[in-house]
Amino acid sequence: MISSNMKLSLDEQKNIQQELLKEIKRVCEIHNITFFLGGGTLLGAIRHKGYIPWDDDIDIMMPRKDYENLLNNFNIECNDNCKLINYINTHDYYYPFAKIVNTKTILIENEYKQIKDMGVYIDVFPIDFLPDNEKKIKKIMKKYRRIYKLIYMYQYNNISDVTENKVKLFLKKILLMIIKKFKLIPKILKYLDNIAIKYKNTKKVACISGRYAEKEVMPSSYIEDYTLVDFEGEKYKAPIGYDEYLTKHYGDYMKLPPKEKQIKEHDNEVYWR
Repeated sequence: MISSNMKLSLDEQKNIQQELLKEIKRVCEIHNITFFLGGGTLLGAIRHKGYIPWDDDIDIMMPRKDYENLLNNFNIECNDNCKLINYINTHDYYYPFAKIVNTKTILIENEYKQIKDMGVYIDVFPIDFLPDNEKKIKKIMKKYRRIYKLIYMYQYNNISDVTENKVKLFLKKILLMIIKKFKLIPKILKYLDNIAIKYKNTKKVACISGRYAEKEVMPSSYIEDYTLVDFEGEKYKAPIGYDEYLTKHYGDYMKLPPKEKQIKEHDNEVYWR
């Protein structure tokens, strides 16, 4: 049982995230690994020079070769307060991308199955090459999303909360029983990785495991260089094509969304271990 007086505030969580980000930067500089701020974190850096005021996490992205380099070296090089976790080194992990966590905290995602090593984290997304043909891109993205639905379904504590149709719920429960019985999650995640790494040195790339599906697709020229941007008083890399990237993701990204959409995204509780 976890004592409520060990619970971390959102500000404390953000402070820990920023320390994680600095540690990632330190390790990446040692091993010549390129990473960029991504998603809402990149938007926050450009629009607010830090977090979007109602945001609660940090996302980074990096080319696949740098991602693999990070997987191989981070846990050797990092300080004792953090750890990179993914489906290869963490048996109950179910995301198709890595997370770097603070090991002195425990993070509970209320909707999702608990991962034993989960703490305050930073999401790390690989950027992969895609074919130059638009029809092939759509086919790959569709295939990836179809398989990813198995992971999405598995991670929920209660699948009935997100499935209203009784027939679909029955079929999903049977499928979940099969996935659990044969311990298929690592195999499914490996299959997703194999889909993502098929192409090399093309003119199109994407964080295929990102949430925005085909909006993630961008010219490879966007990530061939970088510019430095401010994030909470520190300098980090943004892809040189950040304006086009953010416009595709968010439209008029310098304009604030309406008040009703300015809400914290994750339903998490965080405690000291």
